[in-house]
Amino acid sequence: MMFLKKVVEEKKYFVKEQKTKTPLRELKKKERPYEKLPFRNIFASRTTTETRIIAEIKKASPSKKNFKIDIDVVNQAKKYVTGGAYAISVITEQKFFLGNIKDLEAVKKSVKLPVLRKDFIVDEYELYEAYVFGADAVLLIAEALEKNHLVDLLFCAKELNLDVLFEIHSLKMFETFYDYKDLFLLGVNNRNLETLEIDLNIGLNILKAIPEDIPIIIESGIENRENIEKFLQLGVSGFLIGSALMASHDPISLLKALRGM
Repeated sequence: MMFLKKVVEEKKYFVKEQKTKTPLRELKKKERPYEKLPFRNIFASRTTTETRIIAEIKKASPSKKNFKIDIDVVNQAKKYVTGGAYAISVITEQKFFLGNIKDLEAVKKSVKLPVLRKDFIVDEYELYEAYVFGADAVLLIAEALEKNHLVDLLFCAKELNLDVLFEIHSLKMFETFYDYKDLFLLGVNNRNLETLEIDLNIGLNILKAIPEDIPIIIESGIENRENIEKFLQLGVSGFLIGSALMASHDPISLLKALRGM
């Protein structure tokens, strides 16, 4: 949890700086220049047979260090399309993951798949920013902020017609936000927030405890078809996969293998 707290505090400072460059009132005046594509609807049901993958672009990870800092994000996105991804996630956090909101815009311009802004969002400013730069969906992390603040962000995203992938790391967090489940697509992360270590049993245990009518995306630690099949047996809506794809020399073939092709 210390890492998450550190990133959130850094993010609050970063957003404050951004507001001095482009005030929120100016951001709100800007029009969305890109077509909104459905994100949540793609993963609205759970399945035991179909492997729906959100393929992620990230240049670095605190747990695995750098991947490909100079990667051509557009080329990577097109490979994901060829490999059969259902959506694309772009990490935009700058300090720890070396991302950039402009990477998201570049991807949005180049492919016809919905694009998720994955970041440690702490302020409505970032939702308006996501809207302007073309995101179809945004990530919110349940453990990152106080409940009232997160609820405000959920409603703000709804007003902007941004779908939300709402990430939890424990069953308790799902229960805490159960009353707002219609505002988001649930994401279950296999990463321990204290150690940053990955344990697939985290997701498997949470998945077993959540009603089958709740759509669920599994995040972190999915590296092969065997991992996929463990979750498919229980019924799942999709998978968000980043590290394995970024480390691969042939992400197209890996995506197809993950999909069981």
